[in-house]
Amino acid sequence: MRLLKASQNESAKRDLFLQTVSSHLGYVSELGFRTKFGQRVGYDSQVWGGAFIDCCIRDSGVQGFPAFVNTAAAVSEVLRRGLDNRVPQVGDVVVFNFASMSGPTASSFNQPHCGVVVDIREFKETGRFLTVEGNTEGSTVNSKRDGVHQRIRHMTDVIVFCRPVYSNKKPFSQRVMEIFDTARTRFSKEETDAIVELVKEPLILKIKSEIVYGTRNKRVEIIQIALAMVTDLRGAETGKWDGATAAAMSRFQRNIGRSGSDVTGLPDFNALSRLSRDTNVFIIDKEND
Repeated sequence: MRLLKASQNESAKRDLFLQTVSSHLGYVSELGFRTKFGQRVGYDSQVWGGAFIDCCIRDSGVQGFPAFVNTAAAVSEVLRRGLDNRVPQVGDVVVFNFASMSGPTASSFNQPHCGVVVDIREFKETGRFLTVEGNTEGSTVNSKRDGVHQRIRHMTDVIVFCRPVYSNKKPFSQRVMEIFDTARTRFSKEETDAIVELVKEPLILKIKSEIVYGTRNKRVEIIQIALAMVTDLRGAETGKWDGATAAAMSRFQRNIGRSGSDVTGLPDFNALSRLSRDTNVFIIDKEND
């Protein structure tokens, strides 16, 4: 009975994701590839197929999936996590071996195109499947404008099918205890007991000053705990923004769609806001800025 309920929950989450994706069918970009999706993820007037997927994933509550605004980085993370597949399922994010339509300022964002698989009934016989994609033209005369459209694609165009994990997230208390079960050689009993208190209520992270390389304080320790939950941070010096911590923040920034010089390894407000939302370890307090 418990397995059946879990399966039903996964199906409901997948269905919500597909409904969210399909709800945008017919949307068209503005002049210069300006879109509501690019604006939301912070990379407007660029190729935006990945931004479309990121917004749909976020709006449907799917967690633990890498950002696709930078599809090359997303594929790397998908492979690292073992979320890659060669045979599609409905609800997969598919990455193609051709680039998205290029915008006027998109030369540095020549990303592999991507979409969402919505129908695979013909796949076994023909290798074809139906997708919903952003940053593409439709297949009919009346849908030739860049936008969100259905497309029929073939297996020969595919790099990888990426499969989101639609199962329920583990309870926060269980996630915290699993992290500290693997880290007891680095933390004292007092520190471990303090972390267990996080289960009861998120900590308040007061942003008083900028954190840079070498910074030591309690705020760094709070951020390290959150990073350990989403990037497998290990071996860092507790409470110090050292190389291991910076590398973990860089991984997190890439996972949420940062690219190039935007990957700093330092905790800016937007990255911390996303980290707070993804982990529930802390709540940001800006009153003392």
